Amino acid sequence: MKFTDTISEIFRRKSQTNFSLAIYSVLIAVLVWFAVSLTLYPSVPKTIEKVTLDLAIGSTATSDSTLSVISCDTTDVKVKVIGSRTQIANIDSDTIYAYVDTDNVYSTGKKNLPIKVRSTNGIDFEVSSIEPSSAEVVFDKYESVQFPVQPKIPNVSFDGNKTLNSNEFSCEPNMVTITGPSSQINKISNVYAVSNREMILDSSHALSSDEIQLFAEDNTIIDQSSMTFDTTNFLINIPVLTVKEVGVYVQIMNAPASFDQNALHLKVSTEKIKIASKNSQTKIPDKLEIGKISLSDITPDFSKTFNLSDVLEPQNCINMSDTTSITVSLDSENIETKSITLDQSLINISNAPDEYDYKVITQNLNLEIAGDTETLEKVTPNDIVADVNLLNASITEDQFTYDVIFSCPKYDNIWAITNYKVSIQRTPKETTTFNNTIELTQTTTTEPELDTE
Repeated sequence: MKFTDTISEIFRRKSQTNFSLAIYSVLIAVLVWFAVSLTLYPSVPKTIEKVTLDLAIGSTATSDSTLSVISCDTTDVKVKVIGSRTQIANIDSDTIYAYVDTDNVYSTGKKNLPIKVRSTNGIDFEVSSIEPSSAEVVFDKYESVQFPVQPKIPNVSFDGNKTLNSNEFSCEPNMVTITGPSSQINKISNVYAVSNREMILDSSHALSSDEIQLFAEDNTIIDQSSMTFDTTNFLINIPVLTVKEVGVYVQIMNAPASFDQNALHLKVSTEKIKIASKNSQTKIPDKLEIGKISLSDITPDFSKTFNLSDVLEPQNCINMSDTTSITVSLDSENIETKSITLDQSLINISNAPDEYDYKVITQNLNLEIAGDTETLEKVTPNDIVADVNLLNASITEDQFTYDVIFSCPKYDNIWAITNYKVSIQRTPKETTTFNNTIELTQTTTTEPELDTE
C-alpha cells in the first residue's frame, strides 16, 4: 500500500513539471515570433472603412477666401494605410481626417478635386489608397440679399358674399434677408410666406406662416437647402370684405324736363361689376353711377370711357372685378341729325332781374338736333324752345353772352347736340313820374231862414 502511494506521488510531480514546461514553451515561441516579425516585417497594412469626408460649408479653405463649398458627391471614403506594427493598431476612422485639396480653386463652379487624409493623433502612416480618390465639389460665393415677402394662403376660402381685400393682404415682417450661394440667390424672383391651414373665413383674420417658398422668374420652385433666413416666422393678415354685384349707369346732365331719357339707347361695355366697401358700415347701392354726360354731347357716334378707380376711390370702395374701365356709347340705329335755324324771335329770356330790361341781340342760331329718324322729319323751328335762363346769373356788364337751353316739348325724343351762347343787351328800366295837383274849392254854406209865421 505504501509502495503504491509512492508511485502516485512520483507521477503527479512529473506531470506538473511537464505542464509548466509547455506554458513556458508557448510564451517563448510567441516572443520569438514577435521578435522575428518586428525584424522581418516592421510595417503592416490596415484598411479603415467609412472615413467621413469633411465638407462643412466654410470649413474648406480655398485659394479665393470668398468661395465656399456648396455640395459634394462623396460623403465618406475607404482608406488603406501602412504603418508601424506597434502604432497602426491605434488608427481608426476617428483618428483619420479626410478632406478635398482646394489649393488650386480660384473660381465658382463644379470641380473634380483629389481627396487627402491625415492623422489627427500624431501617428505616422503611409496612405496606400483612398476610395474614391477624388470628389465632385461645387463652389460658390455666399451673399446676403433682402427680398420683399408676399403672403400665400392656398387653402383659405371665404364664406358667402365675403372676399379677400387683396390691396391690404400682407404679412409681417414684409421683408426677409436670405443668405446663400450667389447662383441660387440670383434666381429668386418671388418670396412667399405660406400658411397651409384650411379655413373658411367670414371676417378678417391673422395666421402664422408654416413655411417659406422661393420661386424663380419662370415660376419654378427653388431649392433652399443651402440657404439661411434671418427670420422664418411671419404673421399673415387676411382682410375680409363684403362684396356685392351692382349695375352701372350714367347721369344725363342738362336734359330738359320734357325729354324722355329712355329715347337714348345707351350701351355699356359692362353692365355689372363687383365692388366692396372699405367701410363695413357703408351700404352698397344696387346701381353705381359711373359718370355724368351732358345731353348735348351725345352725338350719333358718341362713345366715352370711364375709369372705375376714379369712380370708386372717392366713395372708399374697391373694385373686385376684372373690369377696370367701362365704355358708354350710343346705339345709333335709327338716329340721325338735322340742322335748323332759329331766328331771334324764337329765343326767350326767363328769370331776368327786375332792375333792367334784357334783349337778345343775336339774330340767328344754326342748331343741330338729333333724334329718331321718323320724328326728326316732322320737327320745325317753331317746335324748338330756346331759353336763356338768367336765374342766379352774375351780370356785371350791359352786354354779355349767356348759355341757351334747348328743348322740344312737342317731341320728347329729340335733343340738341350743339351748345350755344347768345349776346344779350341790358338796359335800365325807364321810371315814370306822376305830378298829382290837388285843387281846393271853397264852399259857402247858407243857413236856412226860419219860418216866423
